[in-house]
Amino acid sequence: METKAIVTYVVCDDTIKNLRIVDDVQSIMSTAEVMTTAIMSAIQYSGNIEKARQALKSERYIPNMLSKSQLCRRLKKIAKPVWEAVLKRLSIEFAKHNVANEFAVDSCPIPVCKWVRMSRSKIYQGKEYIGYCAAKNEYYLGVKLHMICDVNGGPVQFSLFPASEHDIKAFRKINLNLPANSSIYADKAYNDYEYEDRLIQEKRVHLMPIRKKNSKRRGGGFLATIRKKKRKIIETAFSCIEKLMPRSIHAVTRAGFELKIMLFVLAYAFSKVTF
Repeated sequence: METKAIVTYVVCDDTIKNLRIVDDVQSIMSTAEVMTTAIMSAIQYSGNIEKARQALKSERYIPNMLSKSQLCRRLKKIAKPVWEAVLKRLSIEFAKHNVANEFAVDSCPIPVCKWVRMSRSKIYQGKEYIGYCAAKNEYYLGVKLHMICDVNGGPVQFSLFPASEHDIKAFRKINLNLPANSSIYADKAYNDYEYEDRLIQEKRVHLMPIRKKNSKRRGGGFLATIRKKKRKIIETAFSCIEKLMPRSIHAVTRAGFELKIMLFVLAYAFSKVTF
């Protein structure tokens, strides 16, 4: 736990300094310490912030620990771009081992509750949040986690979209921040000739999905085998993230639910860097 806590704090502290965020002089805990506590809850305690708070305080890693309610209030004040900046900082380390600039994209269902409990949910409401999980052959209420990772499994970008939104439609909304001449491997759901051409022209990024049988573009045979093999890593990444999660994510608000999903993605990202 010591190594994990130290590395997490160092990365968070460097990110805060690079963003030039200055804490109030009266703050007992720094923003980096608050972020470290939250990320450690995802790494060690399945997202239970109270257990992480008690452990870091008892081991004297963060002696001036805030109370549970104060810590939650501080967490809510941290903007989403700050968390994304932490992942961007980690992606710099991933880039050192991804010389070929190869990536994979896919989506993973994140249910807030099952279909039978949909009417009781106060976090998400509406048809757009009703999705279908083919792996479990069931409908659910929640969101989809769309993630881009390199071929070594290191996540570099992620976004959350309503569960009913089609993969390629959601992917078009992501502002890709990848090196020039990158290749993105994807499954059949990402076939879109017009968008593929636009990505090459505007960002010099090659989207290479597995082609359908009636596809007008090359991608079958040996090419299909390569694409299937290289995109398997993102399925492994989703499996690792799901192992970090509890059976159901406890949250009272939509912002709290989405924050915990971000924490699990960051927890997985830290595991790819150090432990």
